[in-house]
Amino acid sequence: MQKFFTRKAVGVAIALAFLTACAGNGGGVPSAASALQVASNRVGGDAAASKLSGQYKGTFTDDAYGSGKAEASYAQYQNGVGGVLTIKYAHATVSASVALVVSGSSTDGTTVAGSGSLYCTFATTGTYDAKTHIMSGSYKAVQGCTGDGGAFTLKHKCYYKGNGSEDARPETGPKPC
Repeated sequence: MQKFFTRKAVGVAIALAFLTACAGNGGGVPSAASALQVASNRVGGDAAASKLSGQYKGTFTDDAYGSGKAEASYAQYQNGVGGVLTIKYAHATVSASVALVVSGSSTDGTTVAGSGSLYCTFATTGTYDAKTHIMSGSYKAVQGCTGDGGAFTLKHKCYYKGNGSEDARPETGPKPC
C-alpha cells in the first residue's frame, strides 16, 4: 500500500510539472521552469537537505469552506515536492494536487483543488520547521474560486525511505511510513 501512495504522489508531481511547464504564463500561475529558476537563484537554501517526502496530517482554514482536517502524501526529488492532499470540511471533501519548490525552509508553488465540478488553482507559499516537523503557510486563488484563500498547518507524520545516505534521520521526528 505504501508503494501505491508513493507512486501516486510521484506520478501526480511529475504530471503537474509537465502541465505547469506547458501552461506557460497562465494568469499568474508560475510555470515549473520559472519556479525552479527562482528557487535556484535564492541564497542560503539547500533543497536537497530538506526531506519533505512522507505523509502529513493537519488542518486548513479556508475563506469559503471554514475549518477542515487534512491528510497529504508528498514525494520529493531534489528541490521539487509534489503529491496529493485531501481536506475534509463540514460540507465538502476537497481533493488537491500539489507541486512545490523548496528553498531552505521555504516552499512555493501551485495547488490545484477540486470538489464536484469546481476546480481552482492556488498560489501556495509556506515554511517547513525542521525542529517541529510542521509545514505551514497560506494559499490564494489565482484561477477560479475568485477571492478564496486560507491557511494550513501540516504535521509530518512519517517519511518515505529513499536509498543510501538519504535515509539518515535524527532520533526525534518522523519515522519511516
